[in-house]
Amino acid sequence: MIAFSATAQEEDCDEVLVLLQVKYIGATEISSVICGSKVYLSVSEVLDYIKIRNIPNSNFTTIEGFFINQNNTFKIDQNTNTISYKEEVYTLKSSDFIRTKTNLFLNASYFNQIFGLENNFSFRSLSVEMVSKLELPAIREARLLEMRDNINKMKMEFKADTTIVRDKPLLHFGTANWAVNTIQQSEGSHSERLLLNLGGIVAGGELTTLLNYTSNQPIVAKNQFYRWRYVNNENKYIKQFTLGKISASSKATILFPIIGAQITNASTQIRKSFGTYILSDHTQANWTVELYINNVLIDYLQADANGFFSFNVPLMYGRTEVTLRYYGPWGEEQLFSNQFVVPALFLPKKEVEYTISSGIIEDSKGSIFTSAKVNYGLSNHVTLGGGIEYISSLESNKSIPFLNSSFRLSSQLFLTASYYSKVLYDLNLNYTTPKNLRFDFDYSKYDKNQQAVRFNYSEMRKASISMPHRSSFFSGTSRFTIQENLFSTTKFTTSEFLLSGNSFGFNFNFTTNAFFTKNQKPSVYSNISTSFQLPKRFVLVPQLRYGYDANAMTTLQTQLRKPIFKKGYIQASLDYNFKNQNSSFQISFTHNFDHINTGFSSVFYKNSASFSQSASGSLIFEPQANFVRFNNQISVGRASVKFVPFLDINGNGKKEAKEPLVKGVQIIVMGGDRQLVNPDGTTIITGLEPYINNYVELNTAKVNSIAWRINNKTLNCILNPNQLKIIEIPVVVVGEVSGMVYRKENEQLLGTGGLKVAIYDLHDTLIASILSEPDGYFSYLGLKSGQYVAKMDSLQLENLQMKASPSYQNFEIDNGIDGAFVDTLEFVLEKTK
Repeated sequence: MIAFSATAQEEDCDEVLVLLQVKYIGATEISSVICGSKVYLSVSEVLDYIKIRNIPNSNFTTIEGFFINQNNTFKIDQNTNTISYKEEVYTLKSSDFIRTKTNLFLNASYFNQIFGLENNFSFRSLSVEMVSKLELPAIREARLLEMRDNINKMKMEFKADTTIVRDKPLLHFGTANWAVNTIQQSEGSHSERLLLNLGGIVAGGELTTLLNYTSNQPIVAKNQFYRWRYVNNENKYIKQFTLGKISASSKATILFPIIGAQITNASTQIRKSFGTYILSDHTQANWTVELYINNVLIDYLQADANGFFSFNVPLMYGRTEVTLRYYGPWGEEQLFSNQFVVPALFLPKKEVEYTISSGIIEDSKGSIFTSAKVNYGLSNHVTLGGGIEYISSLESNKSIPFLNSSFRLSSQLFLTASYYSKVLYDLNLNYTTPKNLRFDFDYSKYDKNQQAVRFNYSEMRKASISMPHRSSFFSGTSRFTIQENLFSTTKFTTSEFLLSGNSFGFNFNFTTNAFFTKNQKPSVYSNISTSFQLPKRFVLVPQLRYGYDANAMTTLQTQLRKPIFKKGYIQASLDYNFKNQNSSFQISFTHNFDHINTGFSSVFYKNSASFSQSASGSLIFEPQANFVRFNNQISVGRASVKFVPFLDINGNGKKEAKEPLVKGVQIIVMGGDRQLVNPDGTTIITGLEPYINNYVELNTAKVNSIAWRINNKTLNCILNPNQLKIIEIPVVVVGEVSGMVYRKENEQLLGTGGLKVAIYDLHDTLIASILSEPDGYFSYLGLKSGQYVAKMDSLQLENLQMKASPSYQNFEIDNGIDGAFVDTLEFVLEKTK
């Protein structure tokens, strides 16, 4: 029974459930009272949902607590019709409160006026939309949960309902990359270049081949590439086995490819990160650079107006292969990537990691190369390692034993050192302060008689310091580097100061380089470049070089770019050298079609000109999936997947010929470069990373029938490179059961809420426990076809000193395609005493 104030009693009021929707949190049902056009919301239920501490007294006349901050206390008092909050007292009308024995309701408008909880009530849908300009505790909790979820995704740590493992076909070819480039000179010479990159699977392993053809050069084996790699990250002893052109990190200088074999127990998956180091380099201006670790995309950024970029690369436990891929602003894409050596190798405590490589170097001597290295995690802060290298073509010291070590001296202080017998010893010290000030020091000392490393200096010293800058007018990075190369009779010193960032909307780079050599005049010059956004989407990129030894500007470079059409770009550039008064003018056009990238370029010099044309793309071919697609992205080495939702009528989890496809299942995958949703309901995603857990979420909100369900709504999919895998998604048909729970009093049947109804199968396995609503109604949707038993919860009945009649009820669900609905269940409860 609702206790109304005198004013409220004049109106007809109803206590109903309404849907409370809070932005960024979700929705829930809460109690409310509607009196004519006025809406009263349950104070405790609203505050509980947004996680605001509130304590009502025993008869719900007062509620006390604090709002977000412990200093922001409040007290809602129906006895005095007041609300005190932040040392202010608000006087309300008695009609602004409605109290029952178990609840206190407040006029919805005061949630906004006093607490800033803006709300809008819809009589049509019986729902309340609520927003707040403050970060409510529930919103903060949801945000932190999402951040933790994103961190888990970065670490490839997923908890999925099931895992789809990759298959191991005997022979399969499914991807290709290609590129064509032609150049013509005004004097009549010309050249054509063709790159054809094929990807497949042979005996369960990844096969990659590359044909490199240039018209004015002979086809030689050392310019071609072929590699077969078998990966099994679950194997404890051998996780990767490689044949063909192998990548063997060697301290000795090897200028030619190596044909051979390599085995290692290093996983291709990313492991826990324990620190960072700075990786910076140069590419072309305004190109996009992607950072991959162990073939997994970690970060990306855009190079500045001078082509400079810098990453904070996470240091991972175990072997870390760092790869950079470059993409031009006009659709250019480099088929080959730069790989970098991580300065520190750490392993978890008591873990061993090894790599053994052997093969023939493709030089004129057919030299033999062999390398064996092993590392051991002495602790989580110290890793020790060693091994041996052998190169038959060295005149002396053919075998080079070595030792290496990595020390984590503090959370961001790393020391690495190595010793190669009769060749060199080196060390690297890397430190990052809490304010992200970075220090690097490198030192190498070479044996004067060594022949393995082809440098003509005997000692190298290098130090650098870098610092991020954040202010109201500037955001960027500065770096100062100095390096000394010592020779037997002289010393060569280079230094560089770089400042790159954004200021007042301008992207700019300022770099000063200095070169010092004994008995020679120093060479010092500065480059400054920036970019301007002009009207009509024009971009102007000027670059100047000033030589301090000449006290004059030496070169001027200017680029003017503009996007045209939907995916076309045109660029004009002018280069002028003030020293020799030479100039060149270039104009180029690029267009990225859905299936191919094309480009044309012309360069005009004082007495000559050159012209070039280019085209590139890729192909994915999968006959089993009835899929052939030409693509403008790289496909070789990437994985693809086709999801096939179907109505699993017979419940065996496999698609039969008569079982139809299901439309409306949404596929959410982290990663991939393109998603194609077909009219028949299937979804194809390309450009995924192989060998790792690709986390997939399945959403059925847009499926036509509520009786169609997916049991496993999250998947971990481990895919093969160079293959489009077909994954069938069984959609099961479920039925609904409903009924009433009555309480018998004075020969009357009264609907009763809060009572538990249990559903069991014929094996006495609990399928569901349902709570009856206030009017006694209960329902459950999600039953497969079969025989079931419904019972009242015996423990609850015992506590209430009641018995149910009947004690149980049998029912059958026969779903078919549209599902089944059984609504004949009724239980009547009576007192046992």
